Amino acid sequence: MFFEEKWVSMNRYVQGLIIILGSIAVTVAVLGGALAWGPHHCKLAFPMVIGCAMGSYESLAGGMFAASAALFAGWLAWSAVQVQISAEEKRAAADRVEIENVLQGDLDYMAEGLSSVWKILAELDRSDDLPAETLTARLEGVIYGIGKITKNISTIRTMITALGWERRRAYERLLEGLERLAEFRDVNHFDVHDALFATMDVSDDFRMLRPETEEYFKGLRQRSHKAWTLGYAIAVQAGVGDKYYEEDDTGEN
Repeated sequence: MFFEEKWVSMNRYVQGLIIILGSIAVTVAVLGGALAWGPHHCKLAFPMVIGCAMGSYESLAGGMFAASAALFAGWLAWSAVQVQISAEEKRAAADRVEIENVLQGDLDYMAEGLSSVWKILAELDRSDDLPAETLTARLEGVIYGIGKITKNISTIRTMITALGWERRRAYERLLEGLERLAEFRDVNHFDVHDALFATMDVSDDFRMLRPETEEYFKGLRQRSHKAWTLGYAIAVQAGVGDKYYEEDDTGEN
């Protein structure tokens, strides 16, 4: 394995030179062996011995040269494939960097909008006596914001296919959260509490993927995204998250 990795990483021209010189050396060694153990009718004087050996062992010499040519041709084809693979890997790496840069900018844009949606929903969740016109206007603004935040879900899903599995899984979790948020589009049947919970939930994914977006959510009531373990998420879904985890924090059994 070590030799194979070294050989692949070696300069292509160096590889070609090694194969050519190696083929010549093997051919000379085989013909030398044939002269040493075969009929001794060739005069051992350079360079006449070379012509004599090739003439005496014409079939052997032809076979050796044919094998060397086949080996060199095979190496040319293999090295061309390796060059193509290397170029594709470099291009894929460059694509991943570009995609991450684009997505990081998108995350900033969406997180800033999400923080505004969160603030409005939090205010509505605390207010029970807003005039109908004011409530409708606020909800329409929230729905507009949600539409802007979630409009590029399909494009982002296509882009992340070029990323590694770990990053792709994190982005998929974000996109699933955005899809849940995108369901809140009907101003006449808008559940403020559920929309607020969905907003808070997806904000964790933004901060996991881009910690810099933390600044957009400063001052908003939330738990640290680091506290959302699987156990805590299960307890929250069962409605006993605060009870169980507050008991653990205080050391009670």
